[in-house]
Amino acid sequence: MDSIVRESELPAALLEETAATARLRAVVDPKLLSPRTELEINRLTRLVDPDWLRRPRIELHYDEVTIRSDAMARSFYQLCGHARGGRRERLERLARALEESHDLRPLASNPRERAELLLKWSRRGERDPWDEGSDSLHRIPELVTDENRDAQFLNPELSLLAFQMRVLALAENPRTPLQERLRFLSIVSANLDEFFMVRMAGLRATAREQAEEQTEDGMTSGERLERILDRVGDIVKRQASCYADCRRALREIGVQIVDWHELDLTERHDLRTRCHEEILPALTPLAMTLSPGHPMPHLPHLAFSLAVVFRLDEGDRPHLAELDLPADTARFLRVPREDYAVIPVEQVIAANLDLLYPNAQSESAHLFRVTRGGDLSFDEDAADDLLVAVSDAVGRRHYNPAIRVEVERSMPRFVRALLIESLRREGGATEDVGPEVFQEVDGLVDLRRLDELILPHHSALRYEPFRPGTPVAADASFFDEMQSRDLLFHHPFDSFAETVVRFIREAAVDQDVSAIKITLYRVGDSSPIVDALLEAARSGKRVVVFVELKARFDEENNVSWARSLERAGANVVYGLVGLKNHSKVTLVVRREDGKLKRYAHVGTGNYNVRSGAQYTDLSLFSARDDLTADISDLFNELTGSSRPPQGLSRGALVAPHQLLPTILALIEREAAHARAGRPASIRAKFNGLSDPEVVHALYDASAAGVEIDLIVRGICTLRPGVPGLSERIRVVSVLGRFLEHSRIYRFGNDGAPTYFIGSSDLRPRNLRRRVELLVPVLDSANRDALDRILDAYFSDSRGWDLAPTGEYVARASGSSAAQEHFVAELGQRDFASPARAAPGALERAGVNTGA
Repeated sequence: MDSIVRESELPAALLEETAATARLRAVVDPKLLSPRTELEINRLTRLVDPDWLRRPRIELHYDEVTIRSDAMARSFYQLCGHARGGRRERLERLARALEESHDLRPLASNPRERAELLLKWSRRGERDPWDEGSDSLHRIPELVTDENRDAQFLNPELSLLAFQMRVLALAENPRTPLQERLRFLSIVSANLDEFFMVRMAGLRATAREQAEEQTEDGMTSGERLERILDRVGDIVKRQASCYADCRRALREIGVQIVDWHELDLTERHDLRTRCHEEILPALTPLAMTLSPGHPMPHLPHLAFSLAVVFRLDEGDRPHLAELDLPADTARFLRVPREDYAVIPVEQVIAANLDLLYPNAQSESAHLFRVTRGGDLSFDEDAADDLLVAVSDAVGRRHYNPAIRVEVERSMPRFVRALLIESLRREGGATEDVGPEVFQEVDGLVDLRRLDELILPHHSALRYEPFRPGTPVAADASFFDEMQSRDLLFHHPFDSFAETVVRFIREAAVDQDVSAIKITLYRVGDSSPIVDALLEAARSGKRVVVFVELKARFDEENNVSWARSLERAGANVVYGLVGLKNHSKVTLVVRREDGKLKRYAHVGTGNYNVRSGAQYTDLSLFSARDDLTADISDLFNELTGSSRPPQGLSRGALVAPHQLLPTILALIEREAAHARAGRPASIRAKFNGLSDPEVVHALYDASAAGVEIDLIVRGICTLRPGVPGLSERIRVVSVLGRFLEHSRIYRFGNDGAPTYFIGSSDLRPRNLRRRVELLVPVLDSANRDALDRILDAYFSDSRGWDLAPTGEYVARASGSSAAQEHFVAELGQRDFASPARAAPGALERAGVNTGA
């Protein structure tokens, strides 16, 4: 109960005749009371927005609120507004303008209630998580932007985030087709999710436990974490700005993402009906409270949740409940208009909370999204059945510790405090959770789901479509083509479906094929390749499949495929303890003229039709005896032993025991050529470079005089161009409509170059903790094709050059000119005899030939 009194001193105020003092005197003598909590408000008032008679329509108060309890004092600030004439429309418009222009957010409790919350935190023996003197979140101070100039390595996490910023640049570029801009925004959001799930948990633990430990990037663990979170904040701000720009561009083509206040009464009524019929029946509010014995709700992983603030009656304190939106809830609801307009679903729910709480006063709803660690927790060595162990571990992933909580900027402080308490109370939580887990979002939360927008069918909104090449005639036999020569294809410019999928389908139905052996890493939730394997197994062929159950975030799909293949009669191997099998290889055994003949496919990408159309990858098809014998030996080791492959003997290279020492030896061979005055060079293309031993070897080769050109899509810890360390090393990153995924290695070898393609990058996980496969490319025409691919990427006029500081500098804005060249080249290629592009084709595509 509250009462207004005239006296400011407590003893005199208690003597006044008010409802509150009368209630007190009924139960206790006021003279026996002493102050426990004091609330002091210093107010500045302004009257604004005069009407035509100069009468103010809005009253604004700026309050400094100080709370004192025992020896503790806290202050915060609030801005209050009141409509003097009874009409609130102008006040609401002013509130929205202040929120947008001054980074403010609405409050869901009065000063007394917030004082009670602060008192509760104090009694728990903890400091206020936001002890900054205001309602703002703790901000990490800005650090220098250059890497430590004495460090030999760039930080791997900052390098990964730099890749996200390069992808984001494609979304920010107004010359990128609009639907593709939305796609790139979605990709960055998905990549940030994975970054937090995979990298941040370990980083935070390291920062706490080894804060002073120096690493080769020149930063302590704490400094590193601050730099990373600062960079993430920059990305999130750029995403929000880019989304706002795309939203304006969408309006220009008749696609509107509207807010609730923009709707008329008819539109609101229609959406209210849909909310009542299609959404609310699936919602279950779960109370969030600090009351002892009341379980906090488990906050789901990567799901939309709403924190709902409500009161049971007019004078009641605010209560909080959490709503999980079902996974099949649409991100946007269609607004009933002639043109195409949608509204975020959370705004519809927030505006109609009275349907959920008919006997309460609903005040606000705030969207949030929890990200949890992505690792699986199980003991491989102790598991009786790896399939069951992985399946069970996948089910427990949603209970991993929370790493990040994305919140709308408007979420009040006391709501965030209860979210933190909910995360702290989770069973088995071993890590302290504080305000640093919050990531404030301006605009739309979870931009991954922008792909749900339906845009007009207009060619200017998308990249120009192209028809991939079909290099093997439909009436020809793939096996006959492979007998005459090795086949090298560049996807997606060469159709993945008409090469890789076709090869496995032909093998599945060929009466002369007796066995198919294959490794599967990421095949997706639907797969024509697995369908072909199932058909082959059911028809009586020997089908041997190594399914990597531990492929991160594909475990559930792979468990399902493994069980389906077993039911069809295939021999399935689930994995190796402590290792992942990342190789992409198929071996087909076919009976010809009474003898068995082997055919092999080795790829740089997964056996996945979707990525085959969206990623750039290479496929090598071969019937060479040396290569197929090596691959046969590899499968024999994978299926016939529980230990990892030890090595191959006819030219192919396999990790984890053989590949790394051979790569180091090949680098040293180039260094020896350079020291002897012979031509020496290394040219390579891969996705990541972070293995310290390889980086040091490249530094040594550069110092010896080897010219080194590297195309590295993502993570790169090597610092190129540093005098005395790496001045002969150049690193370029290429980004475009397709994700660069192919791996090519070329060692100059004094004019007798060695070429490899395969699954491996130069990261510790690839070289030391995975089964990876690189195979030599011997055919001269295929080597020429690899040289042309490398030339196009190194000369890409829109590539990004890596500077010694870790900064990437764009040669020009826009999508990869090399990729555009490969699309344009499709009509000029002779697949039977790979030839150079027509004169001028590279220059027209924006690739600098140096001519």
